[in-house]
Order: sequence, then C-alpha cells, then structure tokens
Amino acid sequence: MKHILKTLSFALLLVLAMSGQSAQAVPATPHPIEIVQPDGQKLTIRLHGDENYHYRTTLDGIRIVKNKKGFYCYAIKDKHGNDIAGRKIAHNQEQRKKSEIRYIKRITKKYYTKK
Repeated sequence: MKHILKTLSFALLLVLAMSGQSAQAVPATPHPIEIVQPDGQKLTIRLHGDENYHYRTTLDGIRIVKNKKGFYCYAIKDKHGNDIAGRKIAHNQEQRKKSEIRYIKRITKKYYTKK
C-alpha cells in the first residue's frame, strides 16, 4: 500500500510540474491549400505563422481575409492596423482581371509597403 501511495504521489507531482510549462507554438503547414469559395471558385492559399500570430495569403503573397459572407478577400487595414477584408474577392493569379490587378497594386502600396 505504501508503495502505491508513493507511486501516485510521484505521478501527481510529475503531472503538476509538467502543467506549469508553457505550450510551444506550432507553425502553419508550408504546403499550399486549395479552398473553395462560396461561389464555387477554387483558390489556392498559404497559411503563415502559428497559433499566436497567423495570416493567410494567395500563392503570390497577397494577404487575404475572410469576409462576413465567407469569401476570402484581399486584406486592407482598419484604423487600428488590423487586417480586414477589402471589397474585392481573391482569385488565383492566373484568373485575375485587370481591374483586380490594379486594386491589388493600390492596396499593397497603401497598406503593405514599408514607408
């Protein structure tokens, strides 16, 4: 009986000691992921960061954020500097129209170019 109590006490101490350690952040997968937009269009994206800080981009590095309707859109910044969904739905590079390309250049210059 004494042996069982010692073993349980040791196990309890071990569990308590381990629970005090902080969890390690797990990095996002480096592989592209194909998602389907609500309208059926496919978009290939990349995940960046870990569970503490993360964001998504198109394959060519344009930041994207999901809007209220569930579409991934090109990200812009709010007044606090947080990424929010812009007005244009994201597409793979080869599917973009000229107006979409102009929009990306404009928001990239305004929000994501270091000054």
